[in-house]
Amino acid sequence: MKFEDLPENIQERLNHSYWAVYLYNHSLNELHLISDVEYTPSQLKIVNSHTFDFYRITLHYCFVMEYNKLLEIGRRDSQQNISSLIQLNDAVRENLGAPFQRSHAINHSSLASIRDSDFFTKMRDLRDKKFGHSDSHDINKPFSFRGFKTEDFKNGVNHLRIIKQVIDTCTSPFDLSLDIDIPNREDRTHNFIQFHAKYQDYYFNNYLEAEFGLKK
Repeated sequence: MKFEDLPENIQERLNHSYWAVYLYNHSLNELHLISDVEYTPSQLKIVNSHTFDFYRITLHYCFVMEYNKLLEIGRRDSQQNISSLIQLNDAVRENLGAPFQRSHAINHSSLASIRDSDFFTKMRDLRDKKFGHSDSHDINKPFSFRGFKTEDFKNGVNHLRIIKQVIDTCTSPFDLSLDIDIPNREDRTHNFIQFHAKYQDYYFNNYLEAEFGLKK
C-alpha cells in the first residue's frame, strides 16, 4: 500500500510521528557530537565557544520537546497530540480491528515501559519545568543548564529503537516501514570541528606569516 492510500487519520499521525523521530534522532546525535566525544584542546575551544553553547541549548530543547511529543498519552481529538504514538497505536487498532489486537498490546507495553523509566521522568521534568514553563523549581534556575551525560545518550538511543519498533509494528500491516539509521550517522559537525581546529592551529602557529607575510 502507498502512503497516500492510508486512512487519512493514520496518514496524518504518521507524518507527524516520522518528523518527530527525525528531529529526535538528529538532535540527539548532534548533542552527542558536541557533548560526549573526546576532543583535542584546540577542538574543545570550538566546541565550548559561545556559538556552540547556544547550539547545545537549542538541541536540548529540540530533543526534549520531540521526545515528549512522541510519548504523550494524547487525546482522541485528531488535532491534539498528533505525534503521540499511543494515539497512533490506537488509531491503527480501530482501523484494523482484531487482527491488530496482539500487536497493539505489545506496542502499549513497550511504550508503558518507556514512560515508567527514570529517563522519561527526567525528560518530562525538563519539558514542564525548564523548557515549557517557568516554574519555581531548581531545574529552572536562570542561566543554568545541566547537560546530558553518557548514560542519557544511551537511554535516548535505546528509547528511540523501541519507538521505531512501535512505528514499524503500526505500519507493517500496510507494507510500510520507517527507513532511518539509529543512532543517526551524520558526522558533518564532527568534521567541521576537526577542520576548523586545524585551521585555527595553523593560523596561530603561523600568525606572522599569515597576517603580514613574515616568516618566523
